[in-house]
Amino acid sequence: MAVVKQVFKSSEIKRQVLGLAAISWVLVSLSSCTLEGELVSETDCAEAIARATQAWRVNYYSDRTRQNPNNQRLVEFDSAELITRNGKVSPNPSAKPIEPGTQENGVWYPPVPPQPTASELAESRQTGERIGSPELYRAVKYTLVCNAGELEAGAGTYQAALKQIQAEQRVRVTYSMGRVLRTVLPTDAVIGNNPEPEWTPPTDESSPSPAPVPSKPAPLPTILYVNAKNGSDRNQGTNGSPFKTITRAIAQVRPSMTIQLSPGVYNTETGEVFPLKLPQGVTLRGNSEAQGKGTQITGGGKFLSPTWAGQSVTILATDGSQVVGLSLTNPNSRGTAIWVETGAALIEANRFVGSDREGVFASGTATPTVRNNLFEQNGGNGISFTRDSGGTMEGNTVRYNGFGISVSDRAMPKLIRNQITQNKDGMVINGDSRPMLNFNRISDNGRDGIVVTNNASPTLRQNSFSNNEQYDLHNTSKQPLKIEAGAIAGLKVEGKVN
Repeated sequence: MAVVKQVFKSSEIKRQVLGLAAISWVLVSLSSCTLEGELVSETDCAEAIARATQAWRVNYYSDRTRQNPNNQRLVEFDSAELITRNGKVSPNPSAKPIEPGTQENGVWYPPVPPQPTASELAESRQTGERIGSPELYRAVKYTLVCNAGELEAGAGTYQAALKQIQAEQRVRVTYSMGRVLRTVLPTDAVIGNNPEPEWTPPTDESSPSPAPVPSKPAPLPTILYVNAKNGSDRNQGTNGSPFKTITRAIAQVRPSMTIQLSPGVYNTETGEVFPLKLPQGVTLRGNSEAQGKGTQITGGGKFLSPTWAGQSVTILATDGSQVVGLSLTNPNSRGTAIWVETGAALIEANRFVGSDREGVFASGTATPTVRNNLFEQNGGNGISFTRDSGGTMEGNTVRYNGFGISVSDRAMPKLIRNQITQNKDGMVINGDSRPMLNFNRISDNGRDGIVVTNNASPTLRQNSFSNNEQYDLHNTSKQPLKIEAGAIAGLKVEGKVN
């Protein structure tokens, strides 16, 4: 008999608070502030820990109607957890020992637990509910054990720290508010250059030759150039000798570098291998002034998401990476143009047109900044925020999609000054999500401006509504909508509103 537990969702974000007493003996150096004004410090770390979970989850739908398509209850069946400590499986004394299953990117995963049977699914069903298909849920929580305590980390910072630990190098990171921002590379490491040759002292002491002066390594380039029409992957990646594929550039790129694309089409026919995974801190750039017109990336490849299982993805954005000034389309079945699972990626001045499902999908604990993009004619949603994602979406135009914006699970994004128009529904907010909507214009949508279901509780401030076909605000959730500022007189409203 499988062990079943109800998944209770919470909008609270758990953060470790570092007390003065806990850090009084730790020497840290203040380096800067984040954009939100939070202090950034440095500390040394000794351990990299990854806690991987695999579980089967099933949605049970009730009262699923055209106006209320996502009324659901999530149930988790048998799950398994495995801890990786410095690249090795770590025993968990509080749980039954588990033999490791697979290892990916420095993380050991437990074996997949047995899929729930039809009878087990039926036992958890409540009256009037329909049973969804079981989905394999995979999640990893990354932390670094440092002088300043145990700090949360993204996948990229975990992998960078793990490599340094395994190479017995000093691991130094910057952090803020209990979370690692990035690793600080060792000062004596020269990435991408061969080590200097050793010098052997002369044997003839009567006529010693002078010691050779080591030459300084050539500086690393800051930009790699790609040209699908005139480049070659045998080239050096310089402006005068560009690569042909983004795939080749990614294989050569280093943190803080930029991959600059010339106008053209980049797809499997020109040699691209999807998904294109951007390393931490790397910028993929086209033409931001033209909002990506003329620089087109089309295609997708299989990506196994820790939180949503198998997907078709064009670009996988990671912590600190940037995607700027491109046109992106994933025409594959259930295709997504940019998928971001963890960390704070920047997605700016792009065109997301014609993907089978959506332009951008934020999941896990991702907190992307999505700014000044166009989302148009995507078959599912313009953009989706799911699981525990957050971040900021500001100044975007979202039109002619299925749902313009979808916010679900426990997501808490800030949606500011977006134009959301002529979609099937402007915005659908469900699950236990808690988004903040400020100064958005929501108009001319084919059905509703904003639909709120389940236990979702958005906060609305100074948004404008006009010419939505059915309702401007359609609330079927269990609590009134929170409207902190802005008149609702004259709006078409269904459901409870404060």
